[in-house]
Amino acid sequence: MTTSTHGKLLRLRTDVRGEDLTDEGLVAACATGDRAARALLFERHVDAVHRFISRMRSSDAASVDDLVQNTFLTAFRVAAKCTTANVRAWLFGIAANLVRTYARGEIRRKTALRAAAELTVESAAPPDPAVVARLPAAIDGLAHDLRAVFVLVDLEGERGSDAAAALGIPEGTLWRRVFHARRALRAALGGER
Repeated sequence: MTTSTHGKLLRLRTDVRGEDLTDEGLVAACATGDRAARALLFERHVDAVHRFISRMRSSDAASVDDLVQNTFLTAFRVAAKCTTANVRAWLFGIAANLVRTYARGEIRRKTALRAAAELTVESAAPPDPAVVARLPAAIDGLAHDLRAVFVLVDLEGERGSDAAAALGIPEGTLWRRVFHARRALRAALGGER
């Protein structure tokens, strides 16, 4: 474990008991990667964080457990940036952000599933052979950035997060480019989808 001496983080003596350390000391130790400090911080606050997330998300227990785990993993990763004296509130803030992100993803997933359920295979008309013949040239006419996302997402079937990671761009940027690529292709193909 660590302690601060003149602005430097140093390893703590092994004879120091965990209950003698403050939460702030544990967070400082977590910032250095100290596994014992991480375990103590987790042990001290896991019940409160679990209860908080359970109250925020009344979903299945596995999702709550995943969010609790992600809360502590995030806390360990950003421990060096913690400036508050109220570590429990800091952990609740991290948990609240993760729950919000999770909820947004759930809404998107449910909307996509509803939309997919409403589609019928019979409603899709077979593509016009003349349009299919013009498609390669239309794809070649796209700017490189638009062509890359279109090919990865629409032709290769890559998930958005994987395609964004492969291209080194944020996922939001990827979806904006996919939108623009599809719009440009529709225009190049005379409005055909």
